Amino acid sequence: MTTQPPQQPGFPQQPGYPPPPLPQKKRSKAKMGCLGCGGILAAAIVIGGIAAAVGSGSGDSSPSAANSAASPKTTASSKTSGAAKTTGSSKTAAPRQSTLDAFKAYVKKHESTKTRAAVAHVTKVQGADKNNDILDAADIYTDYTGDLLSADTGSAKLLASAFADFQSSRGKASKNGLVTVYNADGDILSNGKY
Repeated sequence: MTTQPPQQPGFPQQPGYPPPPLPQKKRSKAKMGCLGCGGILAAAIVIGGIAAAVGSGSGDSSPSAANSAASPKTTASSKTSGAAKTTGSSKTAAPRQSTLDAFKAYVKKHESTKTRAAVAHVTKVQGADKNNDILDAADIYTDYTGDLLSADTGSAKLLASAFADFQSSRGKASKNGLVTVYNADGDILSNGKY
């Protein structure tokens, strides 16, 4: 009596022939690629770190710092003390107005009395100066205590609308800008496009 080898699933046994070899297992695409999920995450962190280091530079972006870096002129007394010669132009230049102050000044000059009353509650404006027209996001923080369904929501909508007008008056309107108005606890009161 001859014994037949066990029949493999999916392959019919033919008389007189050995059973066909089993197909090799395919490797998953995640194992075949050079970067898995962890590799992509690590690459994103490295690129972000490089961008932060390059973007921060020396930390001093004043015109006097650029002039002193471009032409290292020092006097004999400053060489001995190690201090670089400072120019008087940076001391006499007016300090740049913050976005919060510029927004409040715009509202006081151009908006309605309800909006003027609402802007008195604004404590901070963030992210309004950086636009890339891909995903621009600005935040307005207020001292309101209500939530999304409170009476403060109407004032928050006025602030979001006034911010859109403010950005377009500065030439910084965005194709994909989103302004979000927050209450004192950091909860969203309203949002709008700018």
